[in-house]
Amino acid sequence: MVFNGAEAFKGGASAPSLEREVSVTSNNNRVLLDSQELNAASGAFNLCCGEAYARFSELKRLKVHPGNMTKERDAVESCSADVYNGIKSSCVEQFDAVMSCLSDNPTEWAKCASMRRELEVCSVKNNLGELKKLSS
Repeated sequence: MVFNGAEAFKGGASAPSLEREVSVTSNNNRVLLDSQELNAASGAFNLCCGEAYARFSELKRLKVHPGNMTKERDAVESCSADVYNGIKSSCVEQFDAVMSCLSDNPTEWAKCASMRRELEVCSVKNNLGELKKLSS
């Protein structure tokens, strides 16, 4: 039987289930971003948090119950917050340029590709997110 989403509400055998021993953590390293900020920083997030994002995405693909993914969700949130805070302190000029370009070109984001690339390069040069582990 293939899990189709509706099974989660019926308690079907193929629905993801919550383990009895669920790890619930409190991640204090969070930022709240609006859709424009998230869009502008998305390339940097993917480059600088690739491992955390891949692990989280794989568990979603495997239909693991969200309650059993607390550690992975916290890793994504924490890494994203680190990258965003790093961008705001080290790459603010590039970030603002991407934000402005996306705002000025709401239906032609391709015009912002070079600015996105500059933000991504700045993020990597500053070893944001998981990259700081690689540089140590």
